Amino acid sequence: YKEFERTYIPEDQRHANKNSQAAFCYSETIPAPTGKDDAQQKS
Repeated sequence: YKEFERTYIPEDQRHANKNSQAAFCYSETIPAPTGKDDAQQKS
């Protein structure tokens, strides 16, 4: 899979994907998606 990434995805695009993933994870920590937060609190 790493080989596939290196061959077909440009370097800057890889970084953009990583950044968007980090931003997504960060936004997940903010109590906006109440469905997920409720599930975590119940368990």
